[in-house]
Amino acid sequence: MNLKPIEIANKIKELSGLDIFKNTRQRKYVEHRSLLATILRNKLLMRWTNIAVFFKSQGKNMDHATVMHSTRQYKMYKKHNKKLEEIENIFTFKSDLNYDEIDRIHYLENKCNSCETKLKEPLVKLVRDIPKDKTADVEENIKRLIKAWEWKQKVL
Repeated sequence: MNLKPIEIANKIKELSGLDIFKNTRQRKYVEHRSLLATILRNKLLMRWTNIAVFFKSQGKNMDHATVMHSTRQYKMYKKHNKKLEEIENIFTFKSDLNYDEIDRIHYLENKCNSCETKLKEPLVKLVRDIPKDKTADVEENIKRLIKAWEWKQKVL
């Protein structure tokens, strides 16, 4: 079954009779939002932030930490609300994706994003533009500068 997040959300809304994107903390809404977040994470393999962005696009203010908390709470919610599990079981997904592999991909994506951010720092840009034949001189000057700072710290 290849359902889009909005299709899953609409089906949950239809079956529960609740507007799960309503900004309320009433238990029945919280539980059904948790069901949706759990399905999006565990069945569609969406990333935490993307789930939060989806909720926001539907008018429900949420961040990735709230999504994570919501999915962790889902097991408890469905123990006390059997209707949640009934709705959950309506959605069946076939996936030949490996969760470990997906987590590794997410980890690498985060690493790449972090590296890209660091490469945009002004000092890094400056150092990247140093001609190869001048790197030894620049390295020596930077080492001298660091020693001067250490010396000044000792004097103060």
